[in-house]
Amino acid sequence: MKIAAAFLVVMAVAGCASQSRQEIFPPDTSADAAACREEAQRDPALRDLRHSIFIGPPAQDQALDNQIVATQRRAYFDCMALRGHARQGGVEPVRR
Repeated sequence: MKIAAAFLVVMAVAGCASQSRQEIFPPDTSADAAACREEAQRDPALRDLRHSIFIGPPAQDQALDNQIVATQRRAYFDCMALRGHARQGGVEPVRR
């Protein structure tokens, strides 16, 4: 019973901590941006990260979520650069 309760708590925390697609990718409605968002979701590095998911301490889950978001953003911006769009400047988001 305690294991099931701990599992539910971990899943609830992980669900609350995940970011929506709007927060991961910039608000761009162009055809290139839509194609790059889809390509970022199919990135092989992202697939490898998702297959490495296991039940562990919440801090590890958060670190893995952060890696997944960083991988998606990198794939998106790499795709946009290949399509001729300038990389967006600014301050890099805080990694936790």
